[in-house]
Formats: sequence, structure tokens, C-alpha cells
Amino acid sequence: MSDVTSPRAKLVEMLWQLKKTYDKQGDKGVRYVHFNTLLNDPAYRKELIEQAAVSTNPDIRQLGIGLLGINTGGALTHGRHDRPAVINPDIAETVGYKSNSEKPPQRSMRNVVLAIAVLILLGAIGAAIFSKDISRAMSGTQLVSGSLRGEQLWTNDKVWVLDGIVYVEAGARLVIEPGTTVQGRSGSALLVTRDASIMARGTAQAPIVFTSSVPAGKRQAGDWGGVVLLGNAPVNTADAQIEGLDAGDTRGMFGGADPRDNCGVLEYVRIEFAGFEVYANNELNGLTLGGCGSKTIVRNVQVHRALDDGIEIFGGNVDLRHILITGAADDSLDWDMGWTGRVQFLQIQQYAGIGDNAFEADNREGAYQVEPVSEPTLYNVTLLSMNSLEKYQRAMTLRRGTGGHFNNVVIAGFSGESIDIKDRETVARIDEGKLSFGGLMIANIGADGNRFFASELADQDDDGGFDEASYISRFASLGVNPQFLKVTQSESQPDFRVAASSPAKDNAVAVPQGEFWDEAANYRGAMRPGVSASWTDGWTDFPVN
Repeated sequence: MSDVTSPRAKLVEMLWQLKKTYDKQGDKGVRYVHFNTLLNDPAYRKELIEQAAVSTNPDIRQLGIGLLGINTGGALTHGRHDRPAVINPDIAETVGYKSNSEKPPQRSMRNVVLAIAVLILLGAIGAAIFSKDISRAMSGTQLVSGSLRGEQLWTNDKVWVLDGIVYVEAGARLVIEPGTTVQGRSGSALLVTRDASIMARGTAQAPIVFTSSVPAGKRQAGDWGGVVLLGNAPVNTADAQIEGLDAGDTRGMFGGADPRDNCGVLEYVRIEFAGFEVYANNELNGLTLGGCGSKTIVRNVQVHRALDDGIEIFGGNVDLRHILITGAADDSLDWDMGWTGRVQFLQIQQYAGIGDNAFEADNREGAYQVEPVSEPTLYNVTLLSMNSLEKYQRAMTLRRGTGGHFNNVVIAGFSGESIDIKDRETVARIDEGKLSFGGLMIANIGADGNRFFASELADQDDDGGFDEASYISRFASLGVNPQFLKVTQSESQPDFRVAASSPAKDNAVAVPQGEFWDEAANYRGAMRPGVSASWTDGWTDFPVN
């Protein structure tokens, strides 16, 4: 039996669904579900499943009842999260399971003695680690924890190790030299608070790397928490705050009235193996940008193997340029709360059986009409999936009243569909001039390669009868081969270039004029057809672990 269809894989997937349902819908008595603990602590898992099975929330209760029959003892973690066979999440039916009557194993005296021995061993290990921490400065490694104030400089002659959540406090500025490596321990994150800033300006020859503290070869998505930048630009939520911190902790707040707010600089930066559960509902992203304004610089940034979203943007109007997102375990780029920034040159690669949407876009959950409306403008984008048919993946899910302008976009390889517009409020953005498409090229979608849009009949109609196929095909070349230089994409050695003869060079929408835009990018997709070297060369990397 394959790992994809094994009972264990089904259990892990249903537990993930349960966690996400709790996060999105909530339930009295359960504030937050720790997924890593859910996988590794059988007692915690059993208690949560039993509580879910009697929940007043029908979605949670249905998942809980199903989990009662397939839950097993012991830890479930061994590398990546397992994923089920591809199925459209919008039309999936819940399968019932019989309750398991097997009694839990009884603890023996031998187990108690073993537990005591383990505690003693852990104490010895802890003492050794503490001893190592004392000598880190002498060995070229510097441990960082707590609050950073004033002007801080992280030099490239040391490896900087994050221990817990490290806050760059209001008024402080963190400068990181090119070529510096920053490692995150389990449970750590770097949070640049509102009114603070970061200057992480690497070079193509010496990028700044944020990665796991676990030795190479054993790293995996979710080893640490990622990078969070918070600012004072407008968002459409009052008192917006990164959840997971104490309600009275203002360091987690973001948003304001300054569209030109500056959260700092991220340039030639890689963020790897991030996504530890640090913040509820916002806990698993490689890079989080909340309320960052137009003076913030985010360019030449790669986010690789994030446990949830690669990049999530909460409002503001921060711009992105030359961005690469590879192997995100949920959505590659996710936005809501009124983001109105600009994007040019964005390459996304979703791995086989991992991740949901290349784009998941909202205005605001529960308040679709609130302003400012999410309305980013994007040019020169490639959304690529390796389409193993192991998981239902979309290129774009546009919902909850989001706007957006999608131009010169190549979409290829997704197992599900290319673009799904959900909710009447989202469709209405077209007539308002807040949602548009131009210069699209869509190829190799679905099991047969030609299922570009999903039919939405009867109960599957989630947009008031809007016909994506009829509307979007006006602005798209369907079934036209982009001519990638490597037909089979690799996780460890991808090549995103297209041939000089690629039809991507035709039918492009003119790029706007302005300092931000490269007006010479008169082609569809993130890569100029026929180039011998791409903008991802030199500073990016694609480690498996």
C-alpha cells in the first residue's frame, strides 16, 4: 500500500483538517490546536478527538466522529505530512468510521522505570546544551533571545541562533550583513514589530539565509517559525494583531494610516524550513507581512519548504519583486485584510502532493465588503505545479470579496483547476473594475491536461452562477505549451526557463510605466523566453532536508 493511501496518511490528513477547521471556525473550550503536539502526543490527540466528536460545531463534530475510528497510539511524525489522493475539497464527501473499542494500553512498572531513566538522560542532555550555549561565542555561534533594542548588527562571521520568539522592539533597527546565516530553533521566530525595522540586504553572491538549526540532512518544514514584519500601513481590520500573543501585548499589533510605512529591507534572502506553530491562524508561514507600506523593500526573496503558506500578506501595500516560492505545504502566496501592493517577477513551484493553492486571496473573512479592498496588481508571474495527481491543487482561489489584477501569467501543471472565483462579492469586483485578467497562458491542467475550469452545478455553485471558463477564456491562451526547457520539473534542481520559441513572448499585456515596473518585460510568465541565465541563479537553493 502506498504511503499516500495508507491508514496512517488518512489519519494525519484528517487531523490536519481538524486543526484547520478549529483555526478557521473556532469552538468553545478549544482556543488553539497545536498540530505538532497532536501528531506526537497520543493522549492530547485522543482527548481532542473525543472533544471534537461531541462539538456543537457540525464540521468539527463530523471530523471528530470520523477520527474516533481511525486514531492510533504513538507518534505520527516521520518527515513530511502525508497527503491523500487528489479530490476537489469543495465537493468532497465525508466518510463515516466505526468507533474503535480497543482499550488503551496499561502502564507497567517497567515503563515507569524507563520514563525515569529518560528524564535523567534528558537532564544530562540539557546540562550539556547549556554548557554549549556558554561557549557559543567562542565557537562562532551566537545565541539570540528576547528583545532587541537600539541598533543591532549581525555579522557574517557568526551563525546567529534564534531561541524563542526574538522581538525587534519599537524604535530598534536590526542590520544583517550579506552572507550571514540565521538559524531558528524549534519554537523560535524573528518578529520585527511595528515602528521597528530590519535591514537584511544580501547580494546574489552572498545571500542572507534564515534556516533551521537542525543539521542539514535532517531538516524539515516546520522546524522553526519564520520571519514576521509588522508595520503601520492601512489594513481593513480594526486593532489587527498577530494571534498567539497575549491580548495585551501590543508587539503583535499592526496596521495604521501610513501607506508609505517602512518595515525595512529583505533583499537576496532565503527563508527555509519555517512554519513552526508560533501564532494561531498565522503560525505556519515562511514570511509574514502585516501592514507593511510602500517604502518596505522585498525583492529577490526565496521561501522554501514552509509548513503552511510560503508568504502571507495582511493588508498594507508592500510591493514584491523577483520572488520565488518553492514547496509550500499549504498556499504559496496568501493575502487578505486589504493588501494593495504590486508584484512583478514571481515564480511559484508547488511540489507533488504538497500544498493547496498557488494563490489564496481574500478581502476579509466574515466582512467581504470592508475597505480598503484587497486589490494587488501583478505582472510576469508563473504558477507551476508538478501535478502528480496526489492532491487537488489550484493555481488561484479568489474569494471573500478580493480584487486583483492578474497580467502576463503562465499557469501550468495543476491537478485541480486553474482559477476558481468564489462568492458573489468577488464576482462583483469585475464590474467594479477591481478584478481583471490579461495575457494569461494556461496549460496541462487536470488529469487529462485540458480541464482548465471546474463545473459548478447545483450545490457546487459558490459564485452565483458565474462561469469562469466563459469569462476568463477571453483573456487566456488555453492548452498552449509554454515550452519549459525541462519537461519534467525537479524539486532539487528546477529550471524555470522557457525556450526562445515559447508562445510566452506573444500576446503579453503592456507593463505599466513607473519606477517600480520593468517595462521591457513584454512577455508572459516570470522568465524572459530564451534567456541563458535566469534571475533565480546563484542566490537560491532547493535542499530536500
